[in-house]
Amino acid sequence: MSSPESLTDTRRADILRAALKCFAAKGFHATTMADIARACEMSAGNLYNYFAGKVDIVEELARHEIERMQKNLQDFHFGSCAQEDMRTHIKQIALSRLESQGAKVSLEILSECTRSERMAQILHEFDSRWRDALVAVMSQHIAEPEESLRRRIELNLTLMDGLGARLVAHPELDREALADDVASFIIGNSR
Repeated sequence: MSSPESLTDTRRADILRAALKCFAAKGFHATTMADIARACEMSAGNLYNYFAGKVDIVEELARHEIERMQKNLQDFHFGSCAQEDMRTHIKQIALSRLESQGAKVSLEILSECTRSERMAQILHEFDSRWRDALVAVMSQHIAEPEESLRRRIELNLTLMDGLGARLVAHPELDREALADDVASFIIGNSR
């Protein structure tokens, strides 16, 4: 028998997956809590037992994403792996950014951040935590002042974060080749 906490966690995870699909299909702004509830096959009233609103859902998605990214960063031994392993890892990250649904949702959330102060704050916090985690790892392997590392990281993040926009602007682009080029650039920028 499952505990009430695990059932709640499972249901919340179902809601998050459904919300991502709705955001990708209709856009964040046009998606309603009723749309998400329908996608989860639950009543809107029941949905509010799990999340107070769409922004709370996005906040939870951001929290899960930063935890996932930090775990990947910890699991990846930046300084001790072969360059080809690092290249493969970075290419996989780039390919994940070039996944259609994820790219659409990321752009929708960025757009919503221009209208919602709370959404913008969630993004700023997420971005700050991610940059700090990258600095912590890179500073162990690259003997450079922190400010210089932060500029490198900013350049790499600008490149990665722009991939979704490129996919929307040019849906036929060669994702494999672009991800390969991105990995080469980041490896070259991280030595």
